[in-house]
Amino acid sequence: MSEVVNRAVNHLGLSVPDLDAALGWYQEVLGFHLLTPATEMRADDPGLGDALTAMLGPSVRRFRMAHLTAGNGVGLQIFEFIDPAGESNVSGETPWHGGFTHLCVTAPDIEALAQQIAERGGRSSAVFRSIPGRPYAAAYCNDPWGNVIEINSHGYVETRTFLGAEE
Repeated sequence: MSEVVNRAVNHLGLSVPDLDAALGWYQEVLGFHLLTPATEMRADDPGLGDALTAMLGPSVRRFRMAHLTAGNGVGLQIFEFIDPAGESNVSGETPWHGGFTHLCVTAPDIEALAQQIAERGGRSSAVFRSIPGRPYAAAYCNDPWGNVIEINSHGYVETRTFLGAEE
Protein backbone atom coordinates (compact mmCIF):
# COMPACT_ATOMS: atom_id res chain seq x y z
CA MET A 1 0.00 0.00 0.00
CA SER A 2 1.34 3.43 -0.88
CA GLU A 3 1.85 6.18 1.67
CA VAL A 4 -1.07 8.59 2.02
CA VAL A 5 -0.02 12.23 1.66
CA ASN A 6 -2.18 14.97 3.14
CA ARG A 7 -1.45 17.83 0.75
CA ALA A 8 -2.51 21.43 1.26
CA VAL A 9 -4.60 23.29 -1.29
CA ASN A 10 -2.34 25.81 -2.98
CA HIS A 11 -4.82 27.82 -5.03
CA LEU A 12 -8.00 27.67 -7.09
CA GLY A 13 -8.43 29.22 -10.52
CA LEU A 14 -11.54 30.74 -12.02
CA SER A 15 -12.42 32.72 -15.09
CA VAL A 16 -14.50 35.89 -15.29
CA PRO A 17 -15.31 38.27 -18.15
CA ASP A 18 -14.08 41.39 -16.24
CA LEU A 19 -10.94 40.88 -14.15
CA ASP A 20 -10.88 44.36 -12.63
CA ALA A 21 -14.47 44.11 -11.42
CA ALA A 22 -13.83 40.60 -10.05
CA LEU A 23 -10.72 41.70 -8.16
CA GLY A 24 -12.65 44.50 -6.48
CA TRP A 25 -15.54 42.21 -5.68
CA TYR A 26 -13.45 39.40 -4.16
CA GLN A 27 -11.47 41.89 -2.07
CA GLU A 28 -14.44 43.93 -0.87
CA VAL A 29 -17.02 41.18 -0.38
CA LEU A 30 -14.97 38.13 0.66
CA GLY A 31 -12.03 40.02 2.14
CA PHE A 32 -9.34 38.42 -0.02
CA HIS A 33 -5.95 40.15 -0.27
CA LEU A 34 -4.37 41.07 -3.62
CA LEU A 35 -0.98 39.39 -4.06
CA THR A 36 -0.18 40.25 -7.68
CA PRO A 37 -1.97 42.89 -9.74
CA ALA A 38 -3.62 42.20 -13.08
CA THR A 39 -1.08 41.27 -15.73
CA GLU A 40 -1.59 40.52 -19.41
CA MET A 41 -0.14 37.22 -20.58
CA ARG A 42 0.46 36.05 -24.15
CA ALA A 43 1.05 32.57 -25.51
CA ASP A 44 3.66 33.99 -27.90
CA ASP A 45 5.79 35.30 -25.00
CA PRO A 46 9.30 33.88 -25.59
CA GLY A 47 9.86 33.18 -21.90
CA LEU A 48 6.42 31.98 -20.70
CA GLY A 49 4.58 30.97 -23.86
CA ASP A 50 5.27 27.23 -23.62
CA ALA A 51 4.18 27.10 -19.97
CA LEU A 52 1.01 29.09 -20.71
CA THR A 53 0.12 26.78 -23.57
CA ALA A 54 0.73 23.73 -21.37
CA MET A 55 -1.54 25.22 -18.68
CA LEU A 56 -4.41 26.50 -20.85
CA GLY A 57 -4.10 24.68 -24.16
CA PRO A 58 -3.17 25.85 -27.66
CA SER A 59 -6.39 27.83 -28.26
CA VAL A 60 -5.67 30.45 -25.60
CA ARG A 61 -3.50 33.18 -27.06
CA ARG A 62 -4.02 36.13 -24.70
CA PHE A 63 -5.46 36.67 -21.23
CA ARG A 64 -5.15 38.74 -18.07
CA MET A 65 -4.74 37.28 -14.61
CA ALA A 66 -4.13 38.23 -10.99
CA HIS A 67 -3.61 36.39 -7.71
CA LEU A 68 -5.43 36.87 -4.41
CA THR A 69 -5.13 35.02 -1.12
CA ALA A 70 -7.70 34.04 1.49
CA GLY A 71 -7.18 34.47 5.22
CA ASN A 72 -5.79 30.94 5.56
CA GLY A 73 -3.27 31.36 2.74
CA VAL A 74 -5.13 29.50 -0.01
CA GLY A 75 -4.72 31.34 -3.30
CA LEU A 76 -7.30 32.40 -5.86
CA GLN A 77 -6.03 32.93 -9.41
CA ILE A 78 -8.54 34.84 -11.54
CA PHE A 79 -8.41 34.85 -15.35
CA GLU A 80 -10.00 37.12 -17.93
CA PHE A 81 -9.64 35.48 -21.34
CA ILE A 82 -9.15 37.94 -24.20
CA ASP A 83 -8.23 35.80 -27.21
CA PRO A 84 -10.38 33.84 -27.44
CA ALA A 85 -12.85 35.75 -25.29
CA GLY A 86 -14.12 33.93 -22.23
CA GLU A 87 -17.74 33.05 -21.60
CA SER A 88 -19.57 33.70 -18.36
CA ASN A 89 -21.73 31.28 -16.39
CA VAL A 90 -23.88 34.19 -15.14
CA SER A 91 -26.91 31.96 -14.68
CA GLY A 92 -24.91 29.74 -12.30
CA GLU A 93 -26.83 26.84 -13.82
CA THR A 94 -24.01 24.88 -15.49
CA PRO A 95 -21.63 23.81 -12.70
CA TRP A 96 -21.42 20.33 -14.23
CA HIS A 97 -19.34 21.66 -17.14
CA GLY A 98 -15.67 20.77 -16.82
CA GLY A 99 -13.37 23.00 -14.81
CA PHE A 100 -13.99 25.09 -11.73
CA THR A 101 -17.14 24.10 -9.82
CA HIS A 102 -17.08 26.29 -6.72
CA LEU A 103 -15.12 28.22 -4.12
CA CYS A 104 -15.94 27.68 -0.44
CA VAL A 105 -15.24 30.20 2.30
CA THR A 106 -15.79 29.89 6.04
CA ALA A 107 -17.89 32.60 7.71
CA PRO A 108 -19.61 32.24 11.07
CA ASP A 109 -22.37 34.69 10.03
CA ILE A 110 -23.51 33.04 6.80
CA GLU A 111 -26.65 35.15 6.52
CA ALA A 112 -24.69 38.43 6.61
CA LEU A 113 -22.18 37.29 3.98
CA ALA A 114 -24.92 35.88 1.72
CA GLN A 115 -26.76 39.19 1.97
CA GLN A 116 -23.58 41.13 1.16
CA ILE A 117 -22.98 38.89 -1.86
CA ALA A 118 -26.50 39.61 -3.15
CA GLU A 119 -26.19 43.34 -2.46
CA ARG A 120 -22.95 43.46 -4.46
CA GLY A 121 -24.35 41.91 -7.62
CA GLY A 122 -24.23 38.22 -6.80
CA ARG A 123 -27.00 35.83 -5.86
CA SER A 124 -27.64 34.35 -2.43
CA SER A 125 -29.43 31.22 -1.32
CA ALA A 126 -31.19 29.95 1.74
CA VAL A 127 -29.02 28.80 4.64
CA PHE A 128 -29.13 25.05 5.07
CA ARG A 129 -28.84 23.46 8.51
CA SER A 130 -29.24 19.77 7.83
CA ILE A 131 -27.51 18.09 10.78
CA PRO A 132 -29.85 17.96 13.80
CA GLY A 133 -28.17 18.94 17.04
CA ARG A 134 -25.09 20.38 15.30
CA PRO A 135 -24.38 24.04 14.50
CA TYR A 136 -23.08 23.38 10.98
CA ALA A 137 -24.68 25.43 8.23
CA ALA A 138 -24.06 26.18 4.56
CA ALA A 139 -25.31 28.47 1.80
CA TYR A 140 -24.68 28.37 -1.92
CA CYS A 141 -24.36 31.74 -3.63
CA ASN A 142 -23.02 33.07 -6.93
CA ASP A 143 -20.61 35.90 -7.62
CA PRO A 144 -21.74 38.41 -10.27
CA TRP A 145 -20.20 36.18 -12.99
CA GLY A 146 -22.06 33.01 -12.04
CA ASN A 147 -19.25 31.28 -10.15
CA VAL A 148 -20.59 29.30 -7.20
CA ILE A 149 -19.48 30.45 -3.74
CA GLU A 150 -20.30 28.05 -0.94
CA ILE A 151 -20.30 29.48 2.57
CA ASN A 152 -19.70 27.12 5.50
CA SER A 153 -20.21 28.12 9.11
CA HIS A 154 -17.32 25.97 10.35
CA GLY A 155 -13.98 24.79 9.02
CA TYR A 156 -13.67 22.04 6.46
CA VAL A 157 -11.77 19.56 8.62
CA GLU A 158 -14.10 20.03 11.60
CA THR A 159 -17.32 19.47 9.67
CA ARG A 160 -16.05 16.66 7.48
CA THR A 161 -14.43 14.82 10.38
CA PHE A 162 -17.73 14.93 12.27
CA LEU A 163 -19.69 13.79 9.21
CA GLY A 164 -17.23 10.97 8.56
CA ALA A 165 -17.59 9.76 12.16
CA GLU A 166 -21.36 9.55 11.73
CA GLU A 167 -21.29 7.44 8.55
